[in-house]
Amino acid sequence: MKINILIAVTLLTFYSGFTQQYSGISKTHKFESKAFEEEREIHVYLPFSYTENKTQQYPVIYLFDGQFDPLFDLTSGTMDYMSQVGEFNQYIIVGIKTTQRPREFTPMYTDEKTQEGWGETKVGEAHILENHLQNEVFPLIEKTYRTQPFRLAIGHSLGGTFVLNSLLSKPAFFQAVIAISPNLMYDNRQINNRFDTYFKTHDSLKKFIYVSAGTIGSMENNFRTASENLDAIIKYHNPKHLEYHFKVLEGENHSTTPIYTINRAFSEMAKIWTISEEKLEDLIKDESISFVDDLKSFYSQLSEFADYDVLPSVDQINTFGYDCLYYKKNEEALGVFNWAISLFPDNANLYDSTAEAYLKSGNNEEASRYYQKALDVLEKTKNDYDAETYDYYKSMFIKNRDAVGKS
Repeated sequence: MKINILIAVTLLTFYSGFTQQYSGISKTHKFESKAFEEEREIHVYLPFSYTENKTQQYPVIYLFDGQFDPLFDLTSGTMDYMSQVGEFNQYIIVGIKTTQRPREFTPMYTDEKTQEGWGETKVGEAHILENHLQNEVFPLIEKTYRTQPFRLAIGHSLGGTFVLNSLLSKPAFFQAVIAISPNLMYDNRQINNRFDTYFKTHDSLKKFIYVSAGTIGSMENNFRTASENLDAIIKYHNPKHLEYHFKVLEGENHSTTPIYTINRAFSEMAKIWTISEEKLEDLIKDESISFVDDLKSFYSQLSEFADYDVLPSVDQINTFGYDCLYYKKNEEALGVFNWAISLFPDNANLYDSTAEAYLKSGNNEEASRYYQKALDVLEKTKNDYDAETYDYYKSMFIKNRDAVGKS
């Protein structure tokens, strides 16, 4: 059965009265932080499929300045929209709420005049926030939620300063960062100089970096100039394995750059994590290699980038099978569904999908057998479903099986 709201539900359906809700869930955690010696709070957004699929794991976005609800809502809303229309993968989003931004987001200065320039506002204690993340936030999130070992950090302004600095100070923290209008003027362009020094002895950096800057306002133009300097440094050294993007947003100011950056950065990230419709069609129609082998190759390359074994979710792989059926590649579809069942043997719907592929291939005997398998697996995993969902699946699988028997 094709149940995939990521692709199958079109925009027309959304705008013409589709009433079922697939929005995510927000939660808040408060705890005593040893790092800051005070109570701290984080805001967690779970994607729409989290409660429906009780085994799926998710990569995590760490959003700094999580105390600013509009920024958190913009990020979660953009991810939610793009994932539900099939343009981006789903993430758990963690908003890190900050109380003293200059102090928490900036590395220790190298020039005493830097602190003097900030007056009584303390700077240079990013190591405390790093301690907070490493010993308190990351363990909490990874113990409480079903996470994949992939972290994407997003920071605006000084938050952008922090996420770029973390690539050098704590390289294991994040595999990807989005720095929106970062303040790279800080401490005589300390971070830029450190990147330059790093690349003089390292020819590789396996990360995703997206940096943006606007063109309106004297502060934003100063930040842009410093970001352009970092851009020149990175392009000069041209490190291997770095997925790097720098975007100047003409006509945007310091407050509006997040609106455009988050969407564009997610789109660039999606090119790594997802297969475009155009590429998908080409792969399915390419008869020189089976489509399932193409899929395995894609996820092998993605795993190399992400530094852990990445596999399609049950919804994604189910959709790949139906994409094959759409192009009347029934044998290719069976190959995909067989791989899917090997990955998710306790998912009843995959057996139903396989049965449909056999039915379209004219093999009614196997179709009937797989519809029965769908029922057997559903019964075995009955406790994984609420009563309404279980009854729906059961009646559908019985209807499909009996229809084959009558044909």
